[in-house]
Amino acid sequence: MSKEFIICGCVSRHFMEKEKVARIAALLKLKGFEVQVVPDLCEMAEDQEEAFRALEGKVVIACHERAVHSLMAWRGLLAPEVLNLRTHTVEEVATQLGIKPNEVSEELLEEYRRELADFPTKQGHDAWFPIIDRERCVSCGKCHDFCLFGVYTLDEDGNVQVTDPHSCKNNCPACARTCPQEAVIFPKHATAPINGGEAQEEVNIKIDTKQLYNEALRERLVARRAGVSLLKKK
Repeated sequence: MSKEFIICGCVSRHFMEKEKVARIAALLKLKGFEVQVVPDLCEMAEDQEEAFRALEGKVVIACHERAVHSLMAWRGLLAPEVLNLRTHTVEEVATQLGIKPNEVSEELLEEYRRELADFPTKQGHDAWFPIIDRERCVSCGKCHDFCLFGVYTLDEDGNVQVTDPHSCKNNCPACARTCPQEAVIFPKHATAPINGGEAQEEVNIKIDTKQLYNEALRERLVARRAGVSLLKKK
């Protein structure tokens, strides 16, 4: 059976360069493969679960492998073959697939450029939420205990589960910094290891968990007061 490819455009955060996405899509299409470019894999996992489940068994070209594997596992799917176009070049990805990175049709390339340009981008909250790397997680519960927004719950076996991703505070990766195993991943974060990358770009950040907790508490109180104010106006 011929491989089918799903390519994430990451159109809101732009971690996937549009030209790279268009070029690898055009190259694969030219080689006769079935190719689908989607605006955002994280958004699909969060809000389009049925469509996301249809990705099982397909080759995913997206960001860091650890992030994609954990995202798929969160929805109960088997880990697919994942290729990282976030940090690798088109030539490197093509070589991994055993394909010569030949010149592609300009017409086909322009078709994918237009498709990417037409994808809507999200303003504000664009599927920002944590996922858990089960191979690293030891169920210590620190992320659950730290989070004040109800993103996590504990199942009957005491394992931490991400059950309310929409409640996560946008652009806040604080719970990931409390994890001693670096098991909490935010795919849309800029640096590793929080984004699932294997590098240690955040290794020099001094983590003050008390300060982080107090900041999160203030945010929740502000949100609660705003909600109460809106109710009073009705």
